[in-house]
Amino acid sequence: MYPEILSCDDVLAELISLASLTSDNTYYDDRSTRNYFYQSQSWRVKRAVILERDHHECVVCRMLGLVTLDQLIVHHIKVLEYFPDYRFIDSNLITVCQMHHNRIHGLTAKRWNDEWW
Repeated sequence: MYPEILSCDDVLAELISLASLTSDNTYYDDRSTRNYFYQSQSWRVKRAVILERDHHECVVCRMLGLVTLDQLIVHHIKVLEYFPDYRFIDSNLITVCQMHHNRIHGLTAKRWNDEWW
């Protein structure tokens, strides 16, 4: 997905930048609508495909030479709330651990389950 010549910091900076994009389309802007999506069979199947593609490990940790196999999230690079047309596009999905997901979204607490693991 990302060329090996990019550093981990470059990839994280890009993911952080893309996570802050917005648009006028806010179809998934409330929790109940997002929950309905994340509980759907379509999402569960797509999530399994992305986890398999990424070898059930955090892609960012892998770039750092680490292996993180737990607390994994299939993250929407372009945020679901503003870019719903990208919700099932493989190139818009990446497996990250809780720590990197929180960093991407600027979260400091353990809150990380907004993308239904």
